[in-house]
Amino acid sequence: MNNIKLSVYILMSAVLISITHNVAAIPNPWIDCEDDISCGAKKAGFNLPIYAKNYSVRAMDGILEINFPLDKKRNVSLRKSIQYDINDNLSGIYENYPINKTITLNNGATFNVRGNKNKYFVANFAAETGYYSFYSKEGMSLSDIEYFYNLLEDAEVPQNLKPKYTIEQLREARTKNGVVETLFTQDCFPRTLQKKGVTKNCFERANLGDGSFCSVSEVRMIREYYKKGQDKDPLNNCKEDFCAKD
Repeated sequence: MNNIKLSVYILMSAVLISITHNVAAIPNPWIDCEDDISCGAKKAGFNLPIYAKNYSVRAMDGILEINFPLDKKRNVSLRKSIQYDINDNLSGIYENYPINKTITLNNGATFNVRGNKNKYFVANFAAETGYYSFYSKEGMSLSDIEYFYNLLEDAEVPQNLKPKYTIEQLREARTKNGVVETLFTQDCFPRTLQKKGVTKNCFERANLGDGSFCSVSEVRMIREYYKKGQDKDPLNNCKEDFCAKD
């Protein structure tokens, strides 16, 4: 009997050692970069120069993760990939939440969110610059998600596509000497931009220096529109009937 017990013990020990060895042999795909974004960008294969305080970075091939505090009680994990699809679980969170739906922000940006009736825990967003996922164990509000979108826009939109002037400067220019003016060529909503998919709300707010109501592509099309001087004839006058019809 003792020999049988000894044999069983030896066999179980061998199995345990084998399992432990196999687990140890699986390499950890993540590398910790502390607060070095360039380290994470090198490993992931792309950059995300986001502005956040007290952040930490880790990365693996194809994924860059930045963790930072949202406030004194909540933390957020932001992931970016240029390989994942919006339907993939980029967040790495597999918990089933009662709410799984798509929401649209005031600027037209759409997020897929998961959570409950009180707060969201996971938010996914797709853009021309990549796929993004936000996760907070403590939960997020709609205003938090809007804040995250603005963080992404500040990080990802090229500087030459951002408003050149502040909102206050543009408003002052538009009301100079008590007369409504503009720093741009016209105030009407161009049909050229309408046909390309730019919304009137985006165009009007962008003319005031507020690009938060526009998508990245809309901002790019508006900047190209003014840079190329579209809808102008050789005498620098606006072509007739170029305004979009309401």
